Amino acid sequence: MANVDDIPMQEGMQFNTLQDDILYMVLTQSELAKELTGTIRKSQKPQRNQPPTVEDCIISSLSIEAGSVQFGTSNVNIYVPDIHACTTHPSEPADTEAATERIKQLAGLAYAALKSHYCEKGWAFECVAQDVIEEAALHCHRIWLKVRFNFHNS
Repeated sequence: MANVDDIPMQEGMQFNTLQDDILYMVLTQSELAKELTGTIRKSQKPQRNQPPTVEDCIISSLSIEAGSVQFGTSNVNIYVPDIHACTTHPSEPADTEAATERIKQLAGLAYAALKSHYCEKGWAFECVAQDVIEEAALHCHRIWLKVRFNFHNS
């Protein structure tokens, strides 16, 4: 199994793709990867015309500012399909609601993997924010985690 600390930094300025690579390796080797019903991807949200039937995890990183110490931000989004809501009257149309137990489980696994990491080679990351956001048009909820990076260039 590859070690995230072995991912090489570039000479000088770092690119946001390095953040994607680091988070991808961390997440694919985590308990979250074993539990997800879908896939973990870098930078590209699946294009759907229908509500999702699986849980997908998407990593996207913002550009990094230049400097001897560079700061970067990445977003990790986990899409969790809604479940059918219980209706009190059979004549009411079927509705969906958040799969709250599943959301709590996946959010906990994601946070455990992304809480913080320090690499002796000059970089570190820390999860600095999290939220659950309704995606009503997709009939799903999105777990959002914000990860902040520090890179110390030589």
